[in-house]
Amino acid sequence: MVTAAISGLEMVLLAQRAAEARTSEIGPGLIAFSIVVLLAVATFLLLRSMMRHIRKVPPTFDNEPADEASGDDVG
Repeated sequence: MVTAAISGLEMVLLAQRAAEARTSEIGPGLIAFSIVVLLAVATFLLLRSMMRHIRKVPPTFDNEPADEASGDDVG
């Protein structure tokens, strides 16, 4: 009976220690949050730059520009 009480007490203490370990674990923290924010800002800046470059693309890709298509070759 005494050994059962000791082992029961040990089990209770182990369960309490396990519960404390789960609640006091270190979370991702400030470093992980700042990395996520940095990645979000970088993504935003890349998308903005890409949109600027896409606006500069002509609507059609003709092989010869309109000025040279007239056939006035002085050569």
